[in-house]
Amino acid sequence: MNKIGLAAILMLLSGCTSTQRIAELGVISPEITAVEARQLQKATVTKGVSGRDSTGVFLFFPQGYPNLEYAVRRALDSVEADILVNAKAEYKSSWYLLGGENTITVKGDAVKLAPMFGGFE
Repeated sequence: MNKIGLAAILMLLSGCTSTQRIAELGVISPEITAVEARQLQKATVTKGVSGRDSTGVFLFFPQGYPNLEYAVRRALDSVEADILVNAKAEYKSSWYLLGGENTITVKGDAVKLAPMFGGFE
């Protein structure tokens, strides 16, 4: 096999990746969350939390579509938090020879709200 053929095979196998930012969000939650000022005063914050949702692609046919809500839920569940603040969401598409993967990744600071009952003065 000549060098040009080997280089062409390596380029095909290496694939390509495209990433774009789809959102910058101040506050996000996958469900309706009532927030009171008293809860925020005693809240705990975990910085740099991330979550992702991915789906595969085979021969240009997607096997589904990634979901921002699932990515946020996975980020919050990883630290048992209630809301995500200062969040950034990115969409990434990776392609290889016969297929690829589409991914939504969300990164931000997770906030665990204080309970609404008792303990407030």
